[in-house]
Amino acid sequence: MQRRLFIAALAPAIVRAQTIQEKGRKLIDEAIASLGGPKFLGMRDRVESGRAYSYYRDRLSGLSLAKFETFYEDSATGIKQRDKQVFGKKEDFYVIFDGNGKGWDVSFKGAKPMQEDLVQQWQEGVIRNPMYILRCRTKEPGMIFERRGLEVFDNQPVEIVDVTDSDNREIAIYLNATTKLPVRGYFKRQNLKDKGWDEQDWRYSKYRETQGVMWPWAITRSRNGERNLEIYSEEVRINTGLTANDFKLRDGVKIDDPKARKKA
Repeated sequence: MQRRLFIAALAPAIVRAQTIQEKGRKLIDEAIASLGGPKFLGMRDRVESGRAYSYYRDRLSGLSLAKFETFYEDSATGIKQRDKQVFGKKEDFYVIFDGNGKGWDVSFKGAKPMQEDLVQQWQEGVIRNPMYILRCRTKEPGMIFERRGLEVFDNQPVEIVDVTDSDNREIAIYLNATTKLPVRGYFKRQNLKDKGWDEQDWRYSKYRETQGVMWPWAITRSRNGERNLEIYSEEVRINTGLTANDFKLRDGVKIDDPKARKKA
C-alpha cells in the first residue's frame, strides 16, 4: 500500500519533468529551423570578416580589421571545431586553435605555442557555445534540454532553455520568443585555481541570411560581467571550401618556443 502511494505521489513529478524536457527539445528544434534547418546543420565552414573590438575592464583597449574562420570536422568522438582568428590589413597576426589540444599565437616574429590553460579555456568555451551546441551537439547522448520559461531580456520576450550534458555542464540558451533565434548564451563554472566562479556570456543580434543560414552579424562576448570582445561582421560566407590544413601553421613560419630556448 505504501509503495502504491509513493508511486502515485511521484507520478505527477515525473510527468512534469518529461513535459519540461519535451518543451525544451521542441524549442531547440525550432531554433535550429530558424537558423536554417538542414543548411545550418550542414554548414562545414564559415568565414566572418569585419571589425573586432577588444576590451579590458569594460573599456575599449583595441580594435582591428578581423577575419574569423571556423571549420567543423567529423571525428570518432563527434564533431570537432577548429578556429582561426586573423587580424590587421596584412593578416600577418593570427591565432589558431587546431581542435587537437594545440594553439598558436602567430606574428611577424614567428609562432608561439599557446599556454595549455588558454587552449583548454577555448575548448571549454566551444563545448558550451550555444551555436556549437545547436550545430553539433543536440543528438549527443546524455543531452538534456529543459524549458525554464518565458522572460523578458534586453526588452524582448525570450524563451530560456537550460541545457545539461553528460558531464553535467550547464548552459542557458535564450531564444527570441517570436523568431526562436538565439539572443544569448550563458554559463558559469568553478575556477579550479581559486574555487571562485567564472561566468561567460554571449549576445547575438543583427541576423542576416547567408546561403540559407541565418547568422548574427553582431556578437558580444563577456566574462565575469565585463565585455572582452565585440565582433561586427561586414561579410559572412558559408561553405567556402576550408579544410583542416587551413588551420595549420603556414609554410615557413618560424617556431618561437620559450621552453625550447630554455632547454638550449
